[in-house]
Amino acid sequence: MAKVIKIFLKQGFTPIDKRLLKRGTCLNFDCYIQRFNGFAIVIEKGTFLSERIYATLIKRHLHIYVHNRDYSDYQAYCLEHGSKLCTLMDEEEVSYIQACENALGISKITAYTQNITEKLNAIYENSKVLFDVWLKQKEETLPLDALESLVNELVFLVNEYRIRLSHFNTFLDERDLLSAHLVKVAFFSALLGAHMGINPVTQKKLVLAAMLHDIGKCELDEALLAKPDFLNPKEIEMMQRHVELSVERVKKSGIRDRVILNAIKDHHERLDGSGYPRGRIGIYIGSFAKVIAICDMFDALITNKPYRGAYSTYNALALMRDEGKNKLDTEYIKLLISHLC
Repeated sequence: MAKVIKIFLKQGFTPIDKRLLKRGTCLNFDCYIQRFNGFAIVIEKGTFLSERIYATLIKRHLHIYVHNRDYSDYQAYCLEHGSKLCTLMDEEEVSYIQACENALGISKITAYTQNITEKLNAIYENSKVLFDVWLKQKEETLPLDALESLVNELVFLVNEYRIRLSHFNTFLDERDLLSAHLVKVAFFSALLGAHMGINPVTQKKLVLAAMLHDIGKCELDEALLAKPDFLNPKEIEMMQRHVELSVERVKKSGIRDRVILNAIKDHHERLDGSGYPRGRIGIYIGSFAKVIAICDMFDALITNKPYRGAYSTYNALALMRDEGKNKLDTEYIKLLISHLC
């Protein structure tokens, strides 16, 4: 929620139908509620309408107003995002079509705010929602056009602005969700990719590979993924199949780029040959797989797991630096550390 500003006037405000406000969008006008003898801003212009804010603003019995000077912006917002009314029922969810539309229009959504954290949050939430509804729909192929739109906007922002890890702190999940994990690894990979001396087209391949690196886990038993104890040898073998399943799913969706496929296939390989599935050593592991390996491990450490709590960012990076020698590319770890704050 934004700062509260009292305006001691009872004229100049118009009530709006809050059912026209859509999750996954950025508001291009201030939202007010009536307070005592005036009005107070509850959500500022440029705020991303996340699930949390949506629940607070839309599902509570609040009457929302806009200032008359902003009414034309409110009308433009309604035209931009359609005029279908939300039902406001607790069980209401974003549809697969709406999630794809939001993703395809992400550059328009981020254009509504000048705040870089809100822009990044818009990409993060829309990416996560897209994966969530895709997983629930059990679609055979991935919505590549929508995913590439999100990747393009993310790469543009990390190149345009001086993005640091600290920009992500306010909105990244600590919950152990597949959708959140895929998007967080993509965000961390985008941050590294912007400082690797590669062009934006190549950066997009890295980020797309990162966003899809574990997609095959959707085919594994949820009980296996959530097991709060050490895996036995048979379970480890089953878990390691997610690499093959991820590559197969990505191929089935139409991706044939060897750079992307190899990055997904090799993100669990280690420099000393102790990784899987092929036990490759460092000289045979591509740079994208090395980057994704680091970002994948980093996110695993800062996420709450069934068997332990989350590490702090500092402790996670320190652990990777100290214990990742001969397994992870330390130059990329140093690069991540250098963009911590």
